Amino acid sequence: MDLKSLITSLCGLYSVSGAEQASTDGVGKILGDLFDEHVTYGVGNHVFIKRCGRKNAPKILLDAHFDEIGMLVTDITEEGFVRMTNVGGVDTRILPGAKLVIYGKKTVQGIVCAMPTKLLGGDPEALPEIGQLYVDTGFGAHELKKMISIGSPIGFMPTYTTLLGDRLAGKAFDDKACGACIAHGVAAVKAEDMAGDVYFLFSAGEETSMMGAMTGGAAILPDYAMVIDVTHAATPETGDRPLAAFGSGAVLEYAPVVNRAMTNMLKKVMEQKEIPFTCAATGGSTGTNANRLWMTGDGVPSVLVSLPIKNMHSSTEVLDVRDAQAVADVVSAFICDEQIAEDFAR
Repeated sequence: MDLKSLITSLCGLYSVSGAEQASTDGVGKILGDLFDEHVTYGVGNHVFIKRCGRKNAPKILLDAHFDEIGMLVTDITEEGFVRMTNVGGVDTRILPGAKLVIYGKKTVQGIVCAMPTKLLGGDPEALPEIGQLYVDTGFGAHELKKMISIGSPIGFMPTYTTLLGDRLAGKAFDDKACGACIAHGVAAVKAEDMAGDVYFLFSAGEETSMMGAMTGGAAILPDYAMVIDVTHAATPETGDRPLAAFGSGAVLEYAPVVNRAMTNMLKKVMEQKEIPFTCAATGGSTGTNANRLWMTGDGVPSVLVSLPIKNMHSSTEVLDVRDAQAVADVVSAFICDEQIAEDFAR
């Protein structure tokens, strides 16, 4: 499967944070043949393992989070409308008129009601709180309550659009697109060329707690790790902020929680292999699972690589497939680098 198809296949799965187990069979079918083993955990973590064939080989952890943003049903009104709450930071500016899927005993499609501006009182520019929005499914309350209930997860419609310039738009690129990059990068190398056994942690709960990375890291106890997540790409309204432009490749991140020596080593490898990339730096929290892995066990030395996307936390996130390929190439280079393995194997 080519990288673009792998991205849409994985991102099209339903995995709202807290309900990741619903797509256990789906992710196994998509990725299972690319790895030697597939292990699942009760919290929703998936671990895909590819072994190098050597005894006592280093454990190399690759992390991307499997969960996605979404909503939960909080009420079904007497008129049959659904009320909801936020899970993981949905950008509520884009919700009115959005196409949603409610996952209950049956799958129900709905549209977020959007009041026409001519009927709005007060400030027409004021945005309603998510709890003030309603979802119209077309069903009456009696029939709807047979299919969904309070607590049923809600996700965006899994629709994907190919744009010009190798760009792709759709839901849940944060962060299953990075999981696709990991799988593609691992599949591209022979087992005997890897510097150790590779553990791909498709972690749960990043959008709400980041506990999937901590528990997964504790279960695997890797020698070293790479965390891959999305980052904001440059857009006209971002002005002079130092954000990566589409087509510039992967983003190598410097931060207090990542290992500087390993990051510098990876930078040299990327330069030698002519993998396109830019560098970025943050002085505090990265907002990624790197924050958890460095506190796992006695600490896991890690690097952080990012995939730039636009419209993060919306139903139409946008990525450039060329950047995704660059991230996949970084994965291939990282898991095969003998010097990194020699310096960080325990």
